[in-house]
Amino acid sequence: MEPNTRSAGSRRVDGKRPMTTPEVSLRPATADDSEFAYRATRDTMREYVLATWGAWNDEEVRRRSSENIADGCTQIIELEHTAIGIHVVEREPDSIRLLQIFILPGYQRRGIGSQLIERLLAEARSARLPLRLRVLRVNPAFALYQRMGFKVVDATPERYFMEYST
Repeated sequence: MEPNTRSAGSRRVDGKRPMTTPEVSLRPATADDSEFAYRATRDTMREYVLATWGAWNDEEVRRRSSENIADGCTQIIELEHTAIGIHVVEREPDSIRLLQIFILPGYQRRGIGSQLIERLLAEARSARLPLRLRVLRVNPAFALYQRMGFKVVDATPERYFMEYST
């Protein structure tokens, strides 16, 4: 395999050693997943929300998690049939919006988020649409999005609004 080329399930780390990236699957979330969606949000975002706004509202997070599931936007990220996160995407006529990609801390830094974002980038390229997202300034995922080619198109004191244009 040439350096910087990828095949399904593996990537070159240093041009010499392959590193296996686990294949993940997505399934539509159901009302039964509401508590898991809440926990995934809490376990991945609470620290950043507290650092940004100084408060965390359990009721609001539970409500939003349930609404996203009811709207049909939420998918459960699974690894070997184990729920490990949530993936919330809105497809609009003029763009694809990644609203949430929350992977439980024990599964982070394994290439799973990158794999899911690459899938969305392929969809966006095929549809010739930009892929948009927003990220809290204190969230280290900002660096991942930059590495993947997203550009900041707007900002507030709390967030970066980013886009990958095809």
